[in-house]
Amino acid sequence: MKYRPVEDGYLVLLERGENILESLRGFVKQHHIQAGIISGVGAVTEATLGIYDSEQKEFVTKTFMDELEVGHLSANISYPPDSDEPFIHCHMVVSDRSLSAFTGHLVEATVLLTLEVYIRTLKDKITRTQDPKRNIGHWQL
Repeated sequence: MKYRPVEDGYLVLLERGENILESLRGFVKQHHIQAGIISGVGAVTEATLGIYDSEQKEFVTKTFMDELEVGHLSANISYPPDSDEPFIHCHMVVSDRSLSAFTGHLVEATVLLTLEVYIRTLKDKITRTQDPKRNIGHWQL
């Protein structure tokens, strides 16, 4: 990973073989980021995406074992109550060799070549809470 601070956050370059969520969580912790918005583009392999099944109240996932283009990565940074472990809520749009697009909640993915990421930091900490009725987390506003 390489990075450079900018006026309102960081430019981050994830490199081949890095786990996206693990790397971003580590970066957020290392730089004491309280809240933020993340966007990025690049290429991945071994990507697992999920979609929430509201009737079953659980995520359904699918793993792609191919070279995938990342058309867009979008995420936010928040924290569970009484925790210093950041939660990266991330969604990603990827396309395969036929240019078919797939999107969903990012469960796990490995960088293929590079992933260029912009982290816009926010001043105030955002807390994430769990909604027991729907079995999902969301911002506590």
